[in-house]
Amino acid sequence: MRTALLLWCLLGAASAACTAPAFADETEGCSHFTWDVSHELAVMKQTPRPITAATQPGSGTPLLLVDTLYELKLAPQGTVTYSTKPAKPTLDDSARGGLVRFRVEQPGLYRISITSGHWIDVIEGEQLIKSKDFQGSRGCARPHKIVEFDLPAHRDLVLQLSGSTDPSVTLAITPVAGPAPVAAPAAH
Repeated sequence: MRTALLLWCLLGAASAACTAPAFADETEGCSHFTWDVSHELAVMKQTPRPITAATQPGSGTPLLLVDTLYELKLAPQGTVTYSTKPAKPTLDDSARGGLVRFRVEQPGLYRISITSGHWIDVIEGEQLIKSKDFQGSRGCARPHKIVEFDLPAHRDLVLQLSGSTDPSVTLAITPVAGPAPVAAPAAH
């Protein structure tokens, strides 16, 4: 009985030792973000929905949902007609790009997380919405880059990708959680 218990404990310890490094490798590079990106990491674990990004603005541009992971197939950048000129100058090389659209229900900070080095622009009408901040982590593949935008609610927004040779990109749009509400003092 004692030998069986000892053997059981040794097998359990060996199993934990074998799986711990795999889990650590999977999340190690993602610990370098200085923001709390736990929500983005959770969304990035979803199975992505395949979408082909549009090459010109209009009603045929795919509509993305917040808190959903997508795998966007991109076109040669030279064939893409952007809603507004990308904020970062692009070269006429083998870069890939595309357009998608989205809406948010609440105004506020949102993050666009991607697995590539593409430049991200968000457009409202013909106006570029400037990013608030960004972070990247070379050791984190999913996501590799996160850009924050202060977005208006109930407006058609266009997300433009440009400037990278990756033929596809995994992408998610997530709300940034606000500070936790302060509890009211208990009434006596």
